[in-house]
Amino acid sequence: MSTPLTFAELEEGAKFIAFPIDGDDSGHGGFRKGSYLFTKIKPKKGRHGANAVKSSDNTFSTMTPSMQVLLVI
Repeated sequence: MSTPLTFAELEEGAKFIAFPIDGDDSGHGGFRKGSYLFTKIKPKKGRHGANAVKSSDNTFSTMTPSMQVLLVI
């Protein structure tokens, strides 16, 4: 049985999208909209522990270690 990849398992520099969540179609993409592409970075001090950056506009984000992700290669 396959298990989803988590943010904690990604290496710095890895590109990923958040695993779609049912019922999130009007939020962060869900199953019917596009998904933001992020890159995992070394946590930034002073930015609330930002550990990812959105590729489209370089916005810093904080992802939880257990967040399920899809690796983009």
